[in-house]
Amino acid sequence: MKKVALLVIVALVFALMLGRWMAVDSGYVLVIRDDFSLDTTLGFVILMALLASVALVVLTLLGNAAWNALEPMRATRRWKKQVAARRLRSGFLQLVDGELEKAERLLVAAGEDGDWPLLAWLLAAETAQEQDNVEASQRYLENAGSDHRGRLVAGLMKARFALDDGYPDQAREELKVLADMAPRNKRILRTYAQVLESQRDWPALCDLMPRLKRAFGEGESRRERRAWLALLQETARKPGFNDADSRREELRKLWKNVPVQLKNDPAMIARYAGFLAQLGGGKGALNLVREKLDQEWDDRLPPVLEAIDDVSPDDLLQVLERWLAERPGNAAVLITSGRVALKARLWGKAQGFFEAAANSSQSATALAELSRLYQALGDSSKAMKTFERRLAQLEGQLPALPMPDKAL
Repeated sequence: MKKVALLVIVALVFALMLGRWMAVDSGYVLVIRDDFSLDTTLGFVILMALLASVALVVLTLLGNAAWNALEPMRATRRWKKQVAARRLRSGFLQLVDGELEKAERLLVAAGEDGDWPLLAWLLAAETAQEQDNVEASQRYLENAGSDHRGRLVAGLMKARFALDDGYPDQAREELKVLADMAPRNKRILRTYAQVLESQRDWPALCDLMPRLKRAFGEGESRRERRAWLALLQETARKPGFNDADSRREELRKLWKNVPVQLKNDPAMIARYAGFLAQLGGGKGALNLVREKLDQEWDDRLPPVLEAIDDVSPDDLLQVLERWLAERPGNAAVLITSGRVALKARLWGKAQGFFEAAANSSQSATALAELSRLYQALGDSSKAMKTFERRLAQLEGQLPALPMPDKAL
């Protein structure tokens, strides 16, 4: 557009200069040939030359258009493209109407001769897939993928068809190739992540998460959290480790790779510290829980102390009692304290903790533990009353339904 405007300006300037020059002196032209002579002004000659040039250009364009319209090969090609366009439109409408065989035939013909072969082959593949004709569907997708613009969308459709047919491994292989080809393609990345999550391949999903986060931002935070929580559990319970020390070291190595923001997540810390305690790393788990609770309190962390066996229950009770002094009546700390007291065989102390938890929060867990302890101590009456309190809680959560009359 800028070039055209510049040419127009140059032409106007040239015409203005020529006009002023001709106004000063129009010039004189004399043409003599044998008995023929022509005399005129120079301006008239220039004007005729310009008009002749314009006429020549117009006649050339008209002649070229006429030749294109009448030349057999081009006319045939144009006619084929028009027919292919009609077939593409008709094939799409037939697909929408459910006439799959007719739609496939029209779309294949449009793909062979039309201006939009990519769209035609993709629709033909969809039609063949609807008819469970996997071989034809794959062939049409290969045709679509031969166009560099269709490689990604054809591959994505292959993956979707493989998932629909129950072949997630094939879909995963295709999506991995596509994700390497187009590392920023959001649709490919999200589909790939869904396949990995459905297969519970947590290491691969965690490796993919940085690219997902770059593509989708914080929208993938929940998936990232699920993946790392599951990977921690899988590592802690991985078969093939005959001793707890090997699994504990593997777990510690994995924790170093956990993203920083997740290392501050209470649920993540509770999961990691709990597994660490179960595998004999109780001291490290206790330090991790105490450090986090000093920064920010969360009721999911104190129960980790129940799994610690390599620290004496008396030392654990000292820590728990200090927390209780800061947060009197906290049900999570009271229940954990009661269970640690049971491990120390301090029955009276455990009973006191469970009673305090049951009275302060009506915790179902506290009532269950208290009822079990009463029964073990031989106090069946208190055990039954505590059990009835628990039943009363459950009864309040049940829907109102007709019940038989006690008299009957």
